[in-house]
Amino acid sequence: MELGSTFRVTFHSHPDTDYSDTDVPTNVPVNVPVNRRQQWFLNQLKAGENIESTDLASHWNVSEKTAKRDIAYLTKQGIIEFTGPTKTGVYYLKEQRDVT
Repeated sequence: MELGSTFRVTFHSHPDTDYSDTDVPTNVPVNVPVNRRQQWFLNQLKAGENIESTDLASHWNVSEKTAKRDIAYLTKQGIIEFTGPTKTGVYYLKEQRDVT
């Protein structure tokens, strides 16, 4: 009888996913982990900045496709929403919009 090789696989979390940061905006649900790029994006919105995927991509030196995935994740989680026309619309924190 012949036995095959065995190997062990260990998964480590991505370095951009740090759940211990304290600068997560207070309106992000605790059970929704966000990475540092997403935290930065949320903080910009919280500060009243009109920010887009291109701003996220250039600030973090990532592709625009990656930035759009980050934003899509935040939208899917219900943390942010996009309103207005595709070219001139804006993102906002859903909780901010609901309060005003």
